This record gives sequence, C-alpha cells and structure tokens, in this order.
Amino acid sequence: MIKAAKKAGALLLSAALLLAPAGCRADEAQSESAAVSAAPENAVSRPISITFSEKLLRQTGLDPAATARKFGLTNVTDGDDGACTILMTAEEQAAVCAALRESLDEQLLALPESGTWPFLDGAALSADGTAVTLHSDAARYSPARDNAVAQAVYIPALLCAVFAGDDADTFALHFTVLDSDGRTVLGEFDYPEQQASPSPDAAESAAPEADGE
Repeated sequence: MIKAAKKAGALLLSAALLLAPAGCRADEAQSESAAVSAAPENAVSRPISITFSEKLLRQTGLDPAATARKFGLTNVTDGDDGACTILMTAEEQAAVCAALRESLDEQLLALPESGTWPFLDGAALSADGTAVTLHSDAARYSPARDNAVAQAVYIPALLCAVFAGDDADTFALHFTVLDSDGRTVLGEFDYPEQQASPSPDAAESAAPEADGE
C-alpha cells in the first residue's frame, strides 16, 4: 500500500515536471503576442517631429504654424533661430497630408481658370508628388513663363512634402509640358533647377596648389 502510494506520487511529480515547460512556453508566447499587437499602436501614437527652417520660411513665405493649427495640431514651437517645429502622431500626419494633397489638387484644377497663364489648359500632380504635367498647345505655350507657373505649384507642393517628412533642401518637381494632343512634349524642366555637383577632376583643378619647399 505504501509502495503504491509512493509510486503514484512519483508519477504525479513527473507529470508536473513535464507540463511545467509547456506552461512557460505558453506564457512566453502570450507575452510575445501582446508585444506584437501593441507595436502598431505604439508606432501610431509615437510623436513625429518635423521642422521648417528659418531659411525655408523666409524664402517661401510659408506659415506652417497656421497650417498646423488649422488642422487641430497644437504642439507647435517657434524656435529662437526662427525655425518652426511641429509634433504630431503618424495618424495626425496622414490626415494632414491627405487634406493638403486634396487642397493642392484643387489649386491645380483652378490654375487655368485664373487667367494668369493664358497658355495653360490644365495641370496635374503625380501620385508621388514629384512630377507635374502641364497641358498647353504649341501656338500659345510660352517657355518664358515656366518659372512663374512652376513656383505657383511648387510652394504648396513643398508644404505637403515637408509635412510628409521629406527633405525641403532636396525636394524638387519635374515639369512636363504637353501639346493639345496629349503626346507631343513642348518642354521639360525641373524646379528648383538642380545644380550639378562639381566633378572630382574639377574640384582638384580648383584646389589651390601647395607651396613648394
């Protein structure tokens, strides 16, 4: 009887030891699952910081603080250096960028109706916000007005790009002007015009020669 009881106790102890690792593994799996499910939420709520430099604000006349407050963003700081920094969540950033893009598309639709550019029949921005197609015709198109219409498109496109986190210093738009047939290219240009980096040979030739001993 005593031997039978001891044997039964030993069997129960062995079963408990076998089940213990499985229980630990289950707890670990639940912890990992909870961490994974919480990750997207943390990514959405984590603050995103974007900064408009004083130079950018001065050159473009943009007022990102007013834009931010218009869309309900309140964490806006004007730095001592004249820069403007805005904090927002990824969710807020997506909403602001969508609203700015919608506004920009409406502005492009209205450009031909403004009468400022008689040669312009239409304008459209690419989905990635980096290319603009202008519609005109050969008889009315004036390349001399390219910069003026480009600037009118570039400023609001830049605002949208910086709110999306793009680098303002490298942001540029590629413009293609099409004839009334929609196929013939009347002109192509970048705005702002990208300055070519000097080649290594040019840099070496421009460097001052060392004085001989």
